[in-house]
Parts: sequence; C-alpha cells; structure tokens
Amino acid sequence: MPAFVKRVRLHQPTVALLLLAAWVGCGRGKRAEVRPADQELDAAVQPAALVSSLRRMAGGHFHATARFRVNPAVGPDAGSRDDITTTTDLWIDKQGNFRLSESNDQDGGREVVRVGPELAVALRYGKVIRRPAQDPEPQQFLEEGVGSPSAAWDTVRRFVAVEPAGHRAFRLGKIAQPGPTPIAATALRKWRETVEVQTLVGDARLDASGGLQAFSLSARFRALRDGTPIEGEIAVAATVDEVVTPITMPAAEPLQARERTILEERALLGGLGGRTPPVQPLPKKASPGRRPGAAAGAAKETKAHTQKPSTGRPPASGKKATP
Repeated sequence: MPAFVKRVRLHQPTVALLLLAAWVGCGRGKRAEVRPADQELDAAVQPAALVSSLRRMAGGHFHATARFRVNPAVGPDAGSRDDITTTTDLWIDKQGNFRLSESNDQDGGREVVRVGPELAVALRYGKVIRRPAQDPEPQQFLEEGVGSPSAAWDTVRRFVAVEPAGHRAFRLGKIAQPGPTPIAATALRKWRETVEVQTLVGDARLDASGGLQAFSLSARFRALRDGTPIEGEIAVAATVDEVVTPITMPAAEPLQARERTILEERALLGGLGGRTPPVQPLPKKASPGRRPGAAAGAAKETKAHTQKPSTGRPPASGKKATP
C-alpha cells in the first residue's frame, strides 16, 4: 500500500474532528448574526437600505401610499385638518437608471428620471427639463422617494411591538411599556419627543438578505407642537418587487443657461449682505460738429441774456439805463 494512502487513513479521525469543529463554528457564527426582529426592521426601513435593496435586483419597483394627518386638539382651530395622501412609484433598472413618480391629493407631484449622466425633472403639469446630474443629488431623490416607511416608523418607533408571524414575516402592534424617548436630531422633529400613541397595527415582510418586501403601519397619536396639543394619524403601505423595465429618457427641454444682468444681481444679493459696485450713469453725447464744452457755454450764454436787471439798482457804471 502506498505511503500517502496510509497517512490519509491514519489521519481520518483528525480530519473528521476538524470538519465537525468547522461546522459548529459556522453554526455559532450564523446564530451570532441573528438580530432581534425590531432591529431587523430598524435597518430594513432606512431609505439608504431600501435603495440598496432595489439596486441589487435585476430591476426593482417600489410602490407606496402614505397618508399623514395632523390637527389641533384644542382652541379655535380644533378639528381643522392638515391632511395629505401621497402615492409614489420608483423603478430602478440594472444599470442604475431610475424613474421616480409622485402625486398627491392636493394636486401636486413631481417626476424625476435619471439616465446615465443626465436628469430630467418636472413638477406636475410643468415642463420636463433635462440637465446634468450632480452628485449626491440622484441619491437624495431616491432616498426621498422611498422615505415614507421610515417616516412612519420613526414617529411611533418606541411604541411598536414586533412579533414573528411566519418565515421572515412580522406583526406590528402597540407595546405595553414604550421605550425611551429619542432625542430629536433637528428642531423640526422636536415634537416627536412628545408623541403618545393610542392605536397601532401593521405588518412587515423581509427577503432572505434582510431587504424590505412589504410594510404597512397605521397609527393614531397625540403630541405637542409648539406647546399646542395636536392629534395625528399615519397610514403607510409599501411593497418592493422585481420588475425588469429599462429606464429611458423622456422628451425634455434642455436647461437654458443665461447670464444675470446687474439689476438681477443687485436684487438677489441685496438681502444677503452681498455688495456690488454702483451703476455709473452713461455720459451724455455731444451734438455732431460741436466741441464738448460748447453745449455748456451756450447754456450759460442763454441764461445771461434772459436774466432781467433789477429795477431798483442803477447800472454798474453809474449811468441811467437807456429807456
């Protein structure tokens, strides 16, 4: 029997032990990577994560409807509503080109298309204008487009209870004991520190890589905004699916670049502390065939002839004036 075969047979128990240790180690690593369900949703609803998930597909489609309502709870404006419902569709192809379409029930909306190095942007009922894309603007458009699940989640996050509801599926409800109050990142979000949720229901589903596939959340809450009690409602539903649709540039007008006049610059900079030199008046042109000083001399001469002498004084020579 060859020597190397003997060596392999002698070391078979050792090899088996090494394979067993490696398998156990891999199992421990997988168990260590498993995060609590609420932390998985924390990561999945973030706009940057949603955009990355769409980019990993051969062609991705994000669809969402979001309703946000806020109204004063007391005072003369109690019952008046600030209510808006927005519908969003975002398509991204495998080349990274995208088309974002948004509309709301207040007759507003926008459309943004990126193909290669160019952007086409239009407000609802407006012209489509094509211009060069400047980073990080395209990424900002994408994150704004998929931001409704994150906005709803962040508003009521400390009141959300997450329970398993199947493979990579979760049921959302109101927790008995809310979590710690988050510190607002900006002054505009300060009111979120006072949110108290009355009702909360929803569900979510993730794919194998942790990307968001479906999300819905509906909640009613109370809060204080600038010291005024308010009541609000959030209702968001979003889905992510694979749709292979190449993005093409629509018919659009190129952005017309023009130079600003001095008056426009003064108007724009006047309230911003900007300083521009004063506008100097143009010199008056002399009549053809006359010297530059001729006009001034003629004016003085005319004034001298038209001035009447005073009747109460004698002439400078002491003689009487000729009648």
